[in-house]
Amino acid sequence: MHFRERGNVVQIIRTTYDAASKKGKNEIVGRLQKANPQVPKTLESALKADERKELAAWLDGYATLGRLKRELAVRTLPEQLGLAEEWFGDKNKGDEARVLALALIPAWSQLRAALKRNGFIE
Repeated sequence: MHFRERGNVVQIIRTTYDAASKKGKNEIVGRLQKANPQVPKTLESALKADERKELAAWLDGYATLGRLKRELAVRTLPEQLGLAEEWFGDKNKGDEARVLALALIPAWSQLRAALKRNGFIE
């Protein structure tokens, strides 16, 4: 069994041996949304016991990876902001810098609101 990420979806694929062609045959057993991977009852019933364990391990690893990505983003944000300050300091960026600045302002406002809402700043 393996997991193939396709855009916003994760395909769960079972590989079985086809004696006639002497090759492995892939069968998509089910799909999960990457944003919030919930295992539907139909998928759970289609999986064998060992495949359910493998899916649970994959989901656990996927969740851990998401947590680590978020932590890395927070831990490197001060450095990234410093680099952005240097980049925006170059006056030769013109319209590109203006467009990026307009995209950054709402993101910064949302982060600031989250910090305030959770009591990290006044």
